[in-house]
Amino acid sequence: MQVPDRHPSAEPEKLSGIVKRITFHSAETGYSVLKVNSFQRPQEEVTVIVHQSKVFAGATMDFYGEWTTHPSYGLQFKASQVIERKPATANALEKYLGSGLIKGVGPVTAKRIVKHFGDQTLDVFDTSIKRLTEVEGIARLKLEMIRKAWTEHQEIRNVMLFLQSHQISTLFAVKIYKTYGNEAIEIVKDNPYRLATDIYGIGFFSADKVALSLGLAEDSPQRIRAGIGHVLQHAREEGHCYLTQEQILRGVGELLSLIDFAAIEAVLVEMEKKEELKVRLLPDEKVVALKCFYAHSLYYDEQYIATKVKELAREQIKLDSEQLQQDLEAYCQQQHITLSEEQRQSVLQIASMRLSILTGGPGCGKTTTTRALVGVLQLMARKVLLAAPTGRAAQRMSEVIGVEAKTIHRLLEWDPGKGGFKRHELDPLQTDVLLVDECSMLDVHLAAALLRAVPAGCQVVLIGDADQLPAVGAGNVLKDMIASGIVPCLRLTQVFRQAQESLIISYAHQINRGEVPRIESPFHRAPVWQEKKDCLFIDSEEATTEELRFISKVRRLAGEESGNPAESAMAAEPPAEYYSQGSNLSIPAKFAHVDVEALLQANSHSQELKEVIQRVHPWSSLHYGLSAVGMVEKLYEATIPKYYGKGTEIQILSPMTKGSLGTANLNKVIQEKVNPAGAGKAQLTVGGRLFREGDRVIQKRNNYDLNVFNGDIGTVTGVDNEEMELLVGFKAGKEVKEVRYQKEHLLELDLAYAITIHKSQGSEFETVIIPIVTQHFGMLFRNLVYTGITRARRLIVFVGTRKALALAVNKQNTAIRQTALVHLLSA
Repeated sequence: MQVPDRHPSAEPEKLSGIVKRITFHSAETGYSVLKVNSFQRPQEEVTVIVHQSKVFAGATMDFYGEWTTHPSYGLQFKASQVIERKPATANALEKYLGSGLIKGVGPVTAKRIVKHFGDQTLDVFDTSIKRLTEVEGIARLKLEMIRKAWTEHQEIRNVMLFLQSHQISTLFAVKIYKTYGNEAIEIVKDNPYRLATDIYGIGFFSADKVALSLGLAEDSPQRIRAGIGHVLQHAREEGHCYLTQEQILRGVGELLSLIDFAAIEAVLVEMEKKEELKVRLLPDEKVVALKCFYAHSLYYDEQYIATKVKELAREQIKLDSEQLQQDLEAYCQQQHITLSEEQRQSVLQIASMRLSILTGGPGCGKTTTTRALVGVLQLMARKVLLAAPTGRAAQRMSEVIGVEAKTIHRLLEWDPGKGGFKRHELDPLQTDVLLVDECSMLDVHLAAALLRAVPAGCQVVLIGDADQLPAVGAGNVLKDMIASGIVPCLRLTQVFRQAQESLIISYAHQINRGEVPRIESPFHRAPVWQEKKDCLFIDSEEATTEELRFISKVRRLAGEESGNPAESAMAAEPPAEYYSQGSNLSIPAKFAHVDVEALLQANSHSQELKEVIQRVHPWSSLHYGLSAVGMVEKLYEATIPKYYGKGTEIQILSPMTKGSLGTANLNKVIQEKVNPAGAGKAQLTVGGRLFREGDRVIQKRNNYDLNVFNGDIGTVTGVDNEEMELLVGFKAGKEVKEVRYQKEHLLELDLAYAITIHKSQGSEFETVIIPIVTQHFGMLFRNLVYTGITRARRLIVFVGTRKALALAVNKQNTAIRQTALVHLLSA
């Protein structure tokens, strides 16, 4: 096949066809290698290179780009733009109808319809939809459901084609239409950046692509304004409440590839004048006052926290101290509780304060102290409410204290009609005392909402471990309150003897002090499994990107020399250092130790790693044919259930999402191992995620309409492919609450066999596996490992390298969250 002649200045060439198969797709970059049956060249299968977030076999596409020749793989069509068309074949039509766009028509029904009507299918839908009753399984009621859905679909068809022409996927197109209705095209044309703020799952970068494709100038005020909003939102996700002017100018300039900061500054000034942003002047060493820019909500929330905390901290409660001590002693005797002097003094002081903080590490008796405090307050006839940020934390609080605890969201009662909490200054909580656990998780927004609901005269007790990871949201409320010195803080430091017997607690304190614990390995001493040691370390390895490249290139180059090139669509041209004279293979100095013949004879990933890694730990799982990923898989599927029981809860906590030991890959690996596809087992694919009945899943954001919240973990109990819906069961105490997820909400779910350590905050699990290797280098900090180890009740197993553990323990996260709370409290 010859490369078509094409002048360099000509318009992009068009290639149309049906995607036959996807040879390679990177979820991270969108880079895809497709095999396409071209309409222009029907006898040939064409290789097409695209950058597209989602590509599906069977799709009919128009590709715009140019022909190129790859040195190894020959002729390819490199597409710079892709537009999806109406289905061009019966098979493509089946996929189109069964994609979930039409309620009532799933893959099975779609196949029957196309088989019955053939090429006339779309005409039947458009002109004589009653004829669908000719198809088996479609009765009058189902016909009416399909008719209603098809009428809606006809209305959105223009919207869909418009959005797809700007590279927006079908899934998001449906959500956009449901949000904006028939005005979708006008709204998107008027302000495409609304997509990023109004539609969950569409970020700034996707909205920006749409904006630029609509002809918006790169330095237009509208684009810069959206860029400023995105930079501030990203800072919020990093935990910051504000950014300085310099940070905004630099961040927006980098984001939008703008060199002229004057245009950005002009928009910033305009936004400040119109009060689209709030400004706070803070003291600074370099200037008299540093100008700090806030989103409105963060500005007012931070201000409210400071005002309310100072008000509460000024108030004292007059109590009969002698009577309080007698009540405490009576309660402890009745409940057979023994308090240390430290705990006893904490209870007595907290009981007489309007606002206080109780803090301490694991095993220091925070729970027992809280239980005694609640008991003595109840003896004083005071009404007590207990709350925690997550469902799991609230459930555990209820179990150990013996009083019902609620999540903060449920305590404050979300009002979907008003888009806010029902409990606030005008309708506060009905209580004398409010105790909140796991307060290290409180961000500025949630803390402000909680304090707004505190009634006059109410005592507030905040409980938490300030050494754990800070909140996922903006702010560092607990740490800032402690640092201000305004709020009385009672710190428990004594580790109790029973807690000292737990290796989890002992090692957690060592890690918090910056000491690297010496953790036993079952490959060094096998009886540790039978002895039920609660903390183990399995030495293992996972290839670095550099090692993977070396292995793949050695295999490919060796294959080329033998006349049998590797069939990899992703193999790139190797760098010059891999060649010596002619075509002979040359080894870089870093891999001079490698026995190339042994590497080429390796028949497994673990064997390849043993050849490439210069020093393999004597207790490494590689000696048993298991890489780190394979070891995690074996622990989850076989080893832990063997020693701790089949029903034991196992949670993998990874420092990161990406990489072979990140949550994304581990979820796929574990899902295929413990919940594979099978006859009669329903499954549903949406947004690149595959869900099966029985899968462990996590809610990724607060959804007040469904009454599920960020971090809630449940199990898929039902799959409906016709309606594109999932039924998920969430444990609420002893009961299971089932939630129905319609198509537009499915992107809020993810698999939860593995979750990030950040997502695990406020939760406890029976057994925990933490992969820790140097590929996680950017996230390896002391407080991350400390938080992870304290999530386990019965067992924690580290899998990885002791070097990575030492790196983490010796590395403090020096990134300071930009908050003004300490300043506001001290002012």
